[in-house]
Amino acid sequence: MGFLDSILGRTKLPKSNEDKIFAMSTAMLTLETAAGLQPTGRVGVVFRSLPSGRFQRLTADTVAMLGLQDKASPEDALTVREVKDDLGFEWLLVEGKQFDTTLAALHAVATGLLDEGLGDCLLAAVFPFTSASGPVYWIYGYKEATFYPFVPTGDRRRDNATEMRLAAVAKEDLPVEPDLERWYALWGVPV
Repeated sequence: MGFLDSILGRTKLPKSNEDKIFAMSTAMLTLETAAGLQPTGRVGVVFRSLPSGRFQRLTADTVAMLGLQDKASPEDALTVREVKDDLGFEWLLVEGKQFDTTLAALHAVATGLLDEGLGDCLLAAVFPFTSASGPVYWIYGYKEATFYPFVPTGDRRRDNATEMRLAAVAKEDLPVEPDLERWYALWGVPV
């Protein structure tokens, strides 16, 4: 961090370790077999407000970078859409049949923001799953470069016991956030 950054209160995100976000591709098998979770084929990235026009450019850049429109086979085709949630946060949602392709799109979005110096706007990536009891989300916090489970049960309540059990199941495959106070609830996830 430079002298001006410290005076102006700017902070730099630690360089996200790609291996950590890509750990979700190997953890999927464990989550499916040991926890009974089924992936939805969607991922979402949530941001603080980006500079004017940057959100639309981010969507266009992601589509262009991955060649989604013309070059993708039907099996690899992805859809990208943007959403603004009730709290004013911006989301980029990516959906596809191949999880690895979807994960690569997620990584491309994050890398694009980091390369442009907008990493402080990048908050989290959300991986939704379904289970017999309802939705389950695995959240990747970019600042800590760790994952944690979030299991909403309705009416702004969550199932802490299930979250702890899921963290124990996935701890060999994912870098699970050790500080439970950083397991933030994301209510109304549009993924």
